[in-house]
Amino acid sequence: MAPSAVLAPTLALLAALLLAAHAAKIPDYIPMCKRDVPDFDKCLLNTVEVVRPHLAKGIPKLKVPALEPLTIPALEINRNNEALQVKAKLKDIKAFGGTGFVVDRLKTDIDKLALDVSVTIPELRVTADYDVDGRLLVIPLRGKGIFKGNFTNSKADVKATGKLIKNKKGVQYMQVKDLNVRLTVGGQKVRFINKGNRDTEAITQTVMNFYNQNRQQVTEIIMPIVEETVIAFMRQFANTILRSVPFSEILPK
Repeated sequence: MAPSAVLAPTLALLAALLLAAHAAKIPDYIPMCKRDVPDFDKCLLNTVEVVRPHLAKGIPKLKVPALEPLTIPALEINRNNEALQVKAKLKDIKAFGGTGFVVDRLKTDIDKLALDVSVTIPELRVTADYDVDGRLLVIPLRGKGIFKGNFTNSKADVKATGKLIKNKKGVQYMQVKDLNVRLTVGGQKVRFINKGNRDTEAITQTVMNFYNQNRQQVTEIIMPIVEETVIAFMRQFANTILRSVPFSEILPK
């Protein structure tokens, strides 16, 4: 569960940044894209490239956290499905390499407040403390320790639409209405450093052996849960940014 679960927030954060690229008190160095610009998508891509060098340390005015590393204090997963029963706590999650993302596809529809974007991260290194208890098919999942993973060519395909809401003063703001995310992970090298007793160490080794021998099957089981987690994370992140400035300032005429 851990490899995809700790990778997902990084991909979601980068996609959400594209969704909300204009949604705050914009620093002077970021070019604005007016809604009537001849090629809005190209303008937005240029904005992303201007922003990229500033992502490592974060952009406080945009409420964008530092991406080198991206740090997530804690992430909890609690699921009870036929193939997967798990209670997992991940702490001190750190992801390195997120600023090297590549925008493969970007298409917007301003009238419908719609976004279709595909993002690839060529290389990503992730570490986290884990505490997990559960079952994957017939394999027990139980242990505490440190997770380390190296991932290559990880991809997020995101489709989103927005909606306009008004505050008590009648000012319009945009929020995420519909959101769909599909994740794929390319190459993977993962390691679990067990901190429990010999029994949990043996379980950890059994899980790793099963995972290495059945990666496709395991991925098919856990990916819907991971994508569900990503959608919740991304929606919260994007809406926090979008609530910070009126819609008239996000897409100026």
